[in-house]
Amino acid sequence: MDKRFLAILIIAVTAAAAIGCLLAVGVLTLSSYGDLFSQAPAETPTPTKTFVPTFTSTPAVVSSPTDTPSPTSEPMPSPPPETPIPTQPPTPTLGPPTNTPVPPPPASTPTPRPPAPTNTPQPVYEYYYVSGPIRDFCHAGFCLPEISGEVRDAQGNPIDRYLVWIELDSDRFGVEYCAVGDEHKMLQPGQFKFESHGGQLFGDYRLTVIRSQGDPTPLSATAYLKMRSLKSQQTEIIFQKY
Repeated sequence: MDKRFLAILIIAVTAAAAIGCLLAVGVLTLSSYGDLFSQAPAETPTPTKTFVPTFTSTPAVVSSPTDTPSPTSEPMPSPPPETPIPTQPPTPTLGPPTNTPVPPPPASTPTPRPPAPTNTPQPVYEYYYVSGPIRDFCHAGFCLPEISGEVRDAQGNPIDRYLVWIELDSDRFGVEYCAVGDEHKMLQPGQFKFESHGGQLFGDYRLTVIRSQGDPTPLSATAYLKMRSLKSQQTEIIFQKY
């Protein structure tokens, strides 16, 4: 049964394929005939007329030459102007030369001599700076920076109380005064003393013996000193009378 069924199936497939081929050939044949009938003959183009241009000739106008009038008479050239002959001036007759007076040279002015220098009188002081100071350490919290010394007479002894004053001019505190032997500061005769304010150093300072605070006439040359370190206990500054 299987072989028979298989044979029948093969025959059916073959027949179907043959029928399909016949149908395809018929379709192609019909389509080719349709194309032939659908094409129409093309129209023959109608020729167009070509126009030939015509030219019209224009006569050329020739201008006639005009007559040139002939001159009646020839012009005569005018004579050139006469050139004047320059006249030479008469030659002057040279006479003897005259002597021109020469002015005398100016008198020389004597150069003034500079005035003789005048000697400026130097101030005469009663006291002079001798020595000092002796510098000792002063640590903060234990002592205050101070400047102290003594003023002596010509024999080297301390002078009396309040005889003179000491002027101190420092970079830190400015100008201050101290009477020599001031009892309010518990000083001995001839002694002076300046104490720092707040423990600050005096810096550069200057000391001068003067008459008094009310009469700051200098009685000595100024001594220039300095205090810039912990050695701020500066004592034994000596001024002495001549």
